[in-house]
Amino acid sequence: MNRRHHLALMAGMLILVPVVGLAQSQAPLGVDNRDVIGEPMGRPVTGEELEERTAELTSVTRCPVCQGLSIADSGTMIAIAMKEEVRQFIAAGYTDEQILLYFEASYGEFIRLEPKATGFNLTVWIAPAAALLLGLFLIIHRMRSKPSPAAAADDFEDDLAAYRERVRRETSS
Repeated sequence: MNRRHHLALMAGMLILVPVVGLAQSQAPLGVDNRDVIGEPMGRPVTGEELEERTAELTSVTRCPVCQGLSIADSGTMIAIAMKEEVRQFIAAGYTDEQILLYFEASYGEFIRLEPKATGFNLTVWIAPAAALLLGLFLIIHRMRSKPSPAAAADDFEDDLAAYRERVRRETSS
């Protein structure tokens, strides 16, 4: 293993050790984390419902290492640890929003695959619809301002007659 790979492995371990330690602890939250999200606001969940909610929430939470994948789709150690944390939070009765706030405290709003529809992020939600409406407006406007086929044919005939007359004048001189 070359030096670059060795350094990358060491850096990865420094990042993952605290996360894996959190995921393996008995309680899903430490003392500091209760200040961020408070006490559980939902009911404890087990069984099939626990697995379904875990799958749903991990599919909308971005992997901080892969960045383009959710933690449900990523196979990195940090994603696996985060999945386990999510499972523990849900089992303890924390709501999805509380769990997302917990991860936002560490990683920022970037951790959400779908940004909140507030503030500047609202443009992410509004811009596609606005572009679609603008495009429809331009198409309708263009179609209405286009001359009728009969008027276009008359204009063509007038232009053709003028051209023929000019050619006659130039060739007869």
